Amino acid sequence: MNEPERSDAFDSVLAELDGKHPDGEQYVRLATVVLEHPKARALATLDPFSAEYRTAALDLYATLRARKDDDLYVAERDEASESNGVVPADLWTGLVPWSFKNPKLLAEFMFAWGNILQLLNVSPGQSVLEYGPGSGQLLLMLARMGIQANGVDIDQTALDGIRRQADILGLPVNLECGRFGAGFEAERFDAILFFEAFHHALDFQELLQTLRQRLKPGGRLILCGEPIVDTVIPAIPFAWGPRMDALSVFCMRRWGWMELGFTREFLTEAARRAGWRTTHHPFPGYGRACAFVLEPVEADKPVEPAAPVVQVPVMPTPDDGSIPSATAVSEQLRRELTAMQQSTSWRVTGFLRDLGRLKLRLIGSSSRRS
Repeated sequence: MNEPERSDAFDSVLAELDGKHPDGEQYVRLATVVLEHPKARALATLDPFSAEYRTAALDLYATLRARKDDDLYVAERDEASESNGVVPADLWTGLVPWSFKNPKLLAEFMFAWGNILQLLNVSPGQSVLEYGPGSGQLLLMLARMGIQANGVDIDQTALDGIRRQADILGLPVNLECGRFGAGFEAERFDAILFFEAFHHALDFQELLQTLRQRLKPGGRLILCGEPIVDTVIPAIPFAWGPRMDALSVFCMRRWGWMELGFTREFLTEAARRAGWRTTHHPFPGYGRACAFVLEPVEADKPVEPAAPVVQVPVMPTPDDGSIPSATAVSEQLRRELTAMQQSTSWRVTGFLRDLGRLKLRLIGSSSRRS
């Protein structure tokens, strides 16, 4: 399980979908198949902060997406939702995460929301800006508490859905359509939030620089539910780049979404270089609720010495002769599943989760009997 596949075997898994949502059996395969590609291995040997690395990462995205042209990735087009501009008629059961109709999955979201609300550290009258608010559930909660709720999303349909909910509930929510880092002119906020959204930012290093200017003194930036792993795994075999699992690649090819993954060491160093101090807030058992709090380093305080360039070990190829121990395989699987649970891809296919778990149990039971 999770042994990297060559491109022909990997593509055959995606071809079975024929552009449709995966069923239970296909979901299991998507969740356990990871592509081993020479471009990913080459990426792991480069300086992750260099322009060369960014170019190579975008080239890998082009390969995974199976599309090469002059406008390979346009955020306004490729980060749009799958709704084709139509807001669900039922705002109370038709929006994520309620539309999954899965109590266990909804519990994950509630754990994440609770952790976010605790870490925001804001009071009534203060302001929060959320980038990529999706269905807007966090913004609506903030508004109900008397906090100034502001949202920026590149998808106008998502904003329309939030506006309808806010109007019906009589809640003041401020919304603008735009890219990460933009919106509300030069206004500053007491806190800025990304929930399952930051990993869609291709130019995240520039974004981290920009966001410092959007905070009021004492403000903080929250990243929650992001695919940030403790160490390299087959699905994220480099410091940062497009995730290599079939579930993420499916989303890249189907909708064009930028599905990045990061190692914690790299993200922490990238934040440090942009003038942030990072604190990790794990949430054991629920990867979606794990969060990072970034606080600007004050100008009058000494900046920590520059960390060495992150050196990421290259993942072994399937034919290199290495045989990992059972303990190593188990730990690797745990890390991969945690990373997947932190991804948008996991959220989109949430309605298949119970089927997938049942399938895995049946497979395991059959193997033991044999």
